[in-house]
Amino acid sequence: MPDPLTVSRLPDYFSETMQALLPEGPPGRLALAVSGGSDSMALALLTKDWAERNGIALTALSVNHGLRASAADEAKQVKQWLEGRGLPTHILDWAGPHPKTGIQEAARNARYHLMEEACEEAGIGDLLLGHQLEDQLETLLMRLSKGSGLDGLAAMQGVGDLGRLRLLRPLLSVRRQLLRDYLQAKDQVWIDDPSNENPLYTRTRVGAVLTEMQQLPGSSMEAIALSLARLQRASNGLDDLAQQKIQSLCEVSLFGFIRMREDALDDCPDELALRILSAALRGAGGGQRIKMTALEQILQRLFRERTGKSATLSGAQIQKSGKSWLFCREPGRAGLPMLALAPVQREWIWDNRFVVIDTMPETTLPGGLSVGALGVEGGRQLRKYADSEIISALPAKVRHCLPAIWSDGKIVAAPLLLTGESADFSLNRRFAMEFRAFYWMKESNL
Repeated sequence: MPDPLTVSRLPDYFSETMQALLPEGPPGRLALAVSGGSDSMALALLTKDWAERNGIALTALSVNHGLRASAADEAKQVKQWLEGRGLPTHILDWAGPHPKTGIQEAARNARYHLMEEACEEAGIGDLLLGHQLEDQLETLLMRLSKGSGLDGLAAMQGVGDLGRLRLLRPLLSVRRQLLRDYLQAKDQVWIDDPSNENPLYTRTRVGAVLTEMQQLPGSSMEAIALSLARLQRASNGLDDLAQQKIQSLCEVSLFGFIRMREDALDDCPDELALRILSAALRGAGGGQRIKMTALEQILQRLFRERTGKSATLSGAQIQKSGKSWLFCREPGRAGLPMLALAPVQREWIWDNRFVVIDTMPETTLPGGLSVGALGVEGGRQLRKYADSEIISALPAKVRHCLPAIWSDGKIVAAPLLLTGESADFSLNRRFAMEFRAFYWMKESNL
């Protein structure tokens, strides 16, 4: 089937796609990632025109990864191009260390981290990315080669998340050549990344495989994309079923744990059971991704064969508790993070599990505050003041992984456990803490 899009039609298609990705309406501010390649440069020009029509403040972010001698100059060139078109642009420098192996993955993680920090500092909640159709199909083939399940084969979604940052990918159905044609029509050049042609990199090899696949009888880019769309449809359907089951099967505690009946998954086919189990482990463990093989082993051992009573996986622990399963955080060898509270913010995400809220933002927040795990020491400090009924009802492993506000080694607020006022915990009424289990799912009330 021929590509229905043309250069002249592309801006309207982009507006329609953005409306679909943002059904609640566009936010007042947006950021976009621009490397200088054709995909991101086309994204920048399309987004700028759309943002101007919708009264949206737009900021471009370009990362100097330092992996090539020309990287700094390329970032400056991107800034010059975009600001010449009236688009404010910030260069983010990756200081390293730069690994000798796994370079592309490390660079990608660094880019996302730098852009997440920049957006958080600027109070921006949405970041646009320039992934297009070839990227999407290459992702499908890469995951297929590594034994991914249906969820992985559905590849990238139009809306994703990175902490509290929402990721938007409006170009996933657009071919790269059309984006380049659009840039040429706009008299805009771009930077070709030489690593895209380096056969040492996995994605380069996969791109060559994708090209070969299109030579098979009856195959084409559009036919492969149609297969991907059908995989996504099946995956989304199972997600909807999983959400319905989770609402009826899972008891979510405001103290950061999840309970599930011991027989909850007995009548679920394996694919549906795996999604429910994954959601519970991710919800309790801070949203960490889980390898399918490990998840399948847990489902078989604990829920099908009933030969085990506990397991630890991706930051979460599942343990038999009476006639139910308890899902909670497992701190691991490195322990849980200590997050400094910047006075200019009102909300923070801690351990990707709790939203920490300053309920009195009109009053200057004292300096030197951090949110960290309660732990054994925190429990000792609260012993005389915490609500005894709450304490006795919580397993120690759950209690020790709860967030508290610290200052100079002392707790100054623990609103989940303290119900009264005390001079020792003077900031307790200032803060609120909310468990954000299943935050990545469509239904916010899960």
